[in-house]
Amino acid sequence: MNQVRHASRIVPHGKGGRSSVGGSVATVFGSTGYLGRYLVQRLGREGSQVICPYRGCELKTRELRVMGDLGQIHFSEFGILDEPSIAQCLPFSNVAINLAGEQTASRHFTLEDVNVDGARNIARAAREAGIERFVHVSALGADVDSPSAFLRSKALGEEAVKEEFPEATIIRPSNIFGPEDNFISRLADLSIKLPGPFPLLAMGEASKAPVYVSDVAAGIVATLADPAAVGTTYEFAGPKAYTMEELINYISASTRKPVTTIPIPDLATPAVMVAMRLAGMPRLKILPNEEEFYQYSVDDVVSKKSAGLGTLGVAQTQLESVGLTILRRYRSHLYHDDIDALMDEAK
Repeated sequence: MNQVRHASRIVPHGKGGRSSVGGSVATVFGSTGYLGRYLVQRLGREGSQVICPYRGCELKTRELRVMGDLGQIHFSEFGILDEPSIAQCLPFSNVAINLAGEQTASRHFTLEDVNVDGARNIARAAREAGIERFVHVSALGADVDSPSAFLRSKALGEEAVKEEFPEATIIRPSNIFGPEDNFISRLADLSIKLPGPFPLLAMGEASKAPVYVSDVAAGIVATLADPAAVGTTYEFAGPKAYTMEELINYISASTRKPVTTIPIPDLATPAVMVAMRLAGMPRLKILPNEEEFYQYSVDDVVSKKSAGLGTLGVAQTQLESVGLTILRRYRSHLYHDDIDALMDEAK
């Protein structure tokens, strides 16, 4: 098994692209998640062999099966707290990428289980398997002193990864947007379905710099070929910052559905959360969770000293250039405006 462990033993050949052998074998933990689908597709397009660990139903792997040529995409069942199953996903790889993470606790896993202990287990297994390049995806704003339980767990996860694999590359993306995302699409759902005005926390002045999902995937792949990425922490943010009020107005203009808003000062945020619960919104499955309340009320802060997508030569995509592809499904069938005209109006 050790004789085939390192992909450097695989000689790249072919004209390049999907039907070639790129010379790398990558195990992508969290491949069945949102970002994972885009990353596997990009790796497969470049001729990499990709091992996709999955948990639970194998139907979650359906979209991944066609993202590489025949024999390029492989699957292995694993458990994030089951170290032997993690090790079984790595013997043939020279690259490991950890995208696995949770924003909130579930019935089966706490945040620490996934974001800290799970990250440590994967990093340890990668080191023991002789993995050459390890990339761990964290979150922008990760801080052990953060008021957010999610961001605290992400910061502790980074520390755990560094302890096990000091040469790991850390990626901290801001809110990721794209088709069927959990940021712009989520805001659209809330703004349309909330039975009342949309609450603009922090008076709607919180600044967000969302980053396009394809740009994040491209940035991760770019770090694999850059020797300077070893042991480096990157912060991936979009090229333009928006206030939350501007984002809601853009969503309203793009969907052609008027959204009534109400500015909420920081001190009133707890009262808004209680009022939504009393109104029965959890039963409607639209109530923002506590992490979303926090996310919508704080600025995205990118360190001036941190490397980013520009450092890796990745062009950053602005929200307006792809926003309609995300929001078109929320528009009434009565509207058939020219796409360019709608984008100009949204700006």
